[in-house]
Amino acid sequence: MQTQLNNKSSQWGILLIALGAFFLLQVTGIFGALSGLFWSLAFGAAGAVFLYLFLTRVHTHWWAAIPGFTLLGLAALLFYDRFAPPFFADLGAAVFLAAIGAGFIAIFFTNRQHWWAIIPGGVLFSVAGVVVVANSGVDVLNPASVLFIGIGCTFGLLGLMSTYLNTNLRWAYIPAAVMLIMGIVIFTPFVGALNWIWPLALIGGGAYLVLRRPTVDASVSTYTTGQPLAAAPPAEPNVEPATVTQPDPVDEIAEPAALR
Repeated sequence: MQTQLNNKSSQWGILLIALGAFFLLQVTGIFGALSGLFWSLAFGAAGAVFLYLFLTRVHTHWWAAIPGFTLLGLAALLFYDRFAPPFFADLGAAVFLAAIGAGFIAIFFTNRQHWWAIIPGGVLFSVAGVVVVANSGVDVLNPASVLFIGIGCTFGLLGLMSTYLNTNLRWAYIPAAVMLIMGIVIFTPFVGALNWIWPLALIGGGAYLVLRRPTVDASVSTYTTGQPLAAAPPAEPNVEPATVTQPDPVDEIAEPAALR
């Protein structure tokens, strides 16, 4: 037992010495550009470990997809920042956000019961699209419009998957419509129309909730409409079989004797 404790202490001591030596060399600037490559490889290796855990134990360790893809995105961000050309270096943040979103999407594809993962995944991909548009230099596209349209498409896709998921997710059409309208309006010159759209959208949503017809159970509706209910079949009479008493042979013999 004492030997095992000594071995563990030695291993932890060696690890601490290696880390201390690495940070000391990094402070002195000896590594230079290789330090970025080292951290990129380190985060990539850690992300690969989490992804291996996720792929081998999907049903129990589905959460490992989030740190796995996040660490891979961080490794890509460091690599882009140090070694990529200036244009691609500006897209490192988009790659990082898209990697986190890919982790949530992977959770959904492995188990469709986790449909909620579509929402953060779609939002992160939308934010990544905003970063790409903002750094592209294209004045035609509005980053805010891209964000709202991306989120609207995410909720719209969630509503369309109600049949596939066998779950009522049609409520997602409401935020999808609101986000898409906002994105389209921002994309057009009629940005000032947002002051009118918000109140109208609230009034429309309230009117839908007030005027929609609630579903009533069939048995309750039959009773309330006054239609006669089906009569129960008459119960069969419970008739007990008649008991027939047999004469006692002793009495038959005794009776003629008495008459004599």
